[in-house]
Amino acid sequence: MLVRDSDQGVQVFLMKRAQKSNFGGIWVFPGGILEKQDQEIATEDYCNGLCETEAKDVLSNDSESLPYWIASLRETFEETGALIANRNDNNVFIPTTIESQRLVELRSDLLHGKISFIFILDELKLKIALDRLVYVSHWITPKVETKRYTTRFFLAPLNEGFILTHDGIEGTDSKWFGIDEALRAHEVGTISLIMPTIKNLESISDFKNTEDLMRAKAIVKTEDIPAIEPKFFIKDGRWEGLLPGEQGYEDH
Repeated sequence: MLVRDSDQGVQVFLMKRAQKSNFGGIWVFPGGILEKQDQEIATEDYCNGLCETEAKDVLSNDSESLPYWIASLRETFEETGALIANRNDNNVFIPTTIESQRLVELRSDLLHGKISFIFILDELKLKIALDRLVYVSHWITPKVETKRYTTRFFLAPLNEGFILTHDGIEGTDSKWFGIDEALRAHEVGTISLIMPTIKNLESISDFKNTEDLMRAKAIVKTEDIPAIEPKFFIKDGRWEGLLPGEQGYEDH
């Protein structure tokens, strides 16, 4: 979840999935699957701010702990063009005009399989800034779905003035929304959201700025972020959904 400050309060970046992709036509946060290169990045010197041991402490010793952070930032660049990284002197990467132009070329080459994400980090002499991510939730696809995922959600502020663009492949539209604006748009049918997106948006809706939001989420204990697996079932000819803790959840 990329968030930024605006005159209207905290905004979040959402993308509309291509019709032929998973969750076609749905508005989602940037993201994707773990790839082999994420593990390579984890074992090489391409990251700042978090080590494997610290990542495992957060994700309860998940064997792929650190790659979740890495995949989040790699996919964010692929799908939005925002590269959340530091320069070699540890300063936040804010691209110059020339670097911005080069990033457009590099992103296109990456999306078409001509280069790797590591190639981009090497060329620009960057390390991805894992400490700018805060882990906020864990959702598991319900059993009624044919394709199931275990998905980790992270939060990152992006107030550096990046101009974000959907990739035109997996994403066909994109926009910065106010949190309440996005939820209202879903309620009236202007955009379509799925349950994890709705619940994550609701969890960040009551903050005046990104600093307060990040501070509040950073102090949440790992044990207070359980895996959430919704259950869906047909009742009276209609699909109904329940979350852990809701009445009737354990009966399905």
